[in-house]
Amino acid sequence: MQTSCVNFTELRFTSEAALTRYLEQIEIIWTDDIMSKLSKLGLQRKSVMRIWNHQDQFKLGILWEYTSPAAFKECQKVISANILPHAHKFEMVARSLRGVPVVDWRSDAGGFTISGEINADSNKETAETA
Repeated sequence: MQTSCVNFTELRFTSEAALTRYLEQIEIIWTDDIMSKLSKLGLQRKSVMRIWNHQDQFKLGILWEYTSPAAFKECQKVISANILPHAHKFEMVARSLRGVPVVDWRSDAGGFTISGEINADSNKETAETA
């Protein structure tokens, strides 16, 4: 299955304690049931990472991969209804960046895969529909 819509969310916490509290509750909030629903709607991957190259800051990054912009939209409905009500529990600010892959390299693919949508105008149109 190929990813056609990507979201990267940066979570910036006020302290190490707030970041740790978020990580300790991640499986309580993001239940197997919710993840199963998101998967059926087109979420292919969710990867949470510690951002370590910003000294004295408390940040996580979340990489989301979806089958399509439409899948992203459907997943956002589930996230808004089930996850966002928990956001007030954590001292954090979130920033999201969304895009569509135009060049992809994977070790098992033997080289670059280049999308037919290279120019910025077509990518902007595709991203705006997401």
